[in-house]
Amino acid sequence: MEKTRTLLSNGATATISDLKTKLTNMSNAKAALNTSYDIELDTDHFIVNLIFYLNPKTFLISQIKMKEMVDRLKSLYIQLGLLLIWGFAFHILFGIFLYRKIFVRLFLLKEVSETMATGNLNARISWNASAHDELDVLGNTFNGMAEQISSQFDTLKLKNAQIQTELEIGKNVQECFLPEKRKTFNLINVEIIYQPMREVSGDIYDIIEISDTRTAFFLADATGHGVSAALITSIIHYNVENIMKETVNPAHIFNRLSDNLFETLQGTFFATGIFILFEKEGGYAYFCSAGHNPIYYYRKEQNKIVVLESTGFVLGIGIPDEYSVLKIKTSPGDKILVYTDGVLDAANEKTTEPFGDDRLLSAFQKYATLPTTELTEKLREEIHSYANVFPDDVTFGILEIT
Repeated sequence: MEKTRTLLSNGATATISDLKTKLTNMSNAKAALNTSYDIELDTDHFIVNLIFYLNPKTFLISQIKMKEMVDRLKSLYIQLGLLLIWGFAFHILFGIFLYRKIFVRLFLLKEVSETMATGNLNARISWNASAHDELDVLGNTFNGMAEQISSQFDTLKLKNAQIQTELEIGKNVQECFLPEKRKTFNLINVEIIYQPMREVSGDIYDIIEISDTRTAFFLADATGHGVSAALITSIIHYNVENIMKETVNPAHIFNRLSDNLFETLQGTFFATGIFILFEKEGGYAYFCSAGHNPIYYYRKEQNKIVVLESTGFVLGIGIPDEYSVLKIKTSPGDKILVYTDGVLDAANEKTTEPFGDDRLLSAFQKYATLPTTELTEKLREEIHSYANVFPDDVTFGILEIT
């Protein structure tokens, strides 16, 4: 742009002081907007003349060459383009640097973590840790943590295998307490389904042939599950055997058993149970229940079911109680449904509703006339067709009077 020239019209009377004052006022943006001016375009020479009127006889002319402006703008555009290119290149190079320096290791860390989450505890991070930065420290820490997890997991596997072996031994020992695997005993035919929740069970039953004319059936359900409940059943079985050496009266057996359990376990654990003594003479059954679920007695001659309720408190709670005995007249073909509460608690996963007393009683009524083995199998089918969640040990079966 050429140097600005100031021209005065012919006959101008403005003083130098007036011009200075006018120029000072025009330097202010607001004053400039209020000043009268004209714009003339010289299209031949690409010149713009700006004419500012100082007074009616005095004016200023400023000339701007458009070519110089265009050249300046082109130069500015070139500089701006170069700046954008350099900025774009810098961002690309910086992104490559970040990717190789940081994100590659982060992706590797993520991949190894996901591999470990699938159960492969041998996965480890492997990269050149020469940078000695925070990510290298994180990688080394991760590998150390993975080693600890793998070591602890191996230890747990070993301990679990040992526990599993001990549980199998416990299962075998507990099965020794169960009666012989036969269906025919003096005075009764028996079909029992015994389904522990784990290797060992909190349910225990026994069939004792006292003599040719007397047979006893015993069933107990200890609190809890697994090993603790199995230990309680061992104590119960041991006590019942010893007490029966002195008496076979169901009430006396439960009175002493309850006292012994409380003395041994201090009321921390307890159990429910039933004891039935079958006598050939007269054809009677003597029934005693310690807080157990109702037992269903099917009378063949009358084709009806009688409900036998509990006759005393649960065993081992320390409450003084005299258990009572129900004397029941029996006939050949009569059937008794015995069970633990694991049958009632069996639930449907979708509805979460337990199998319950009503369904069990309904199924027993439906199939009571069938032979013992077939009846028990039908009950099993009814339970398993409804329930697929078994939160407790399951024991149930049929005692048929012969």
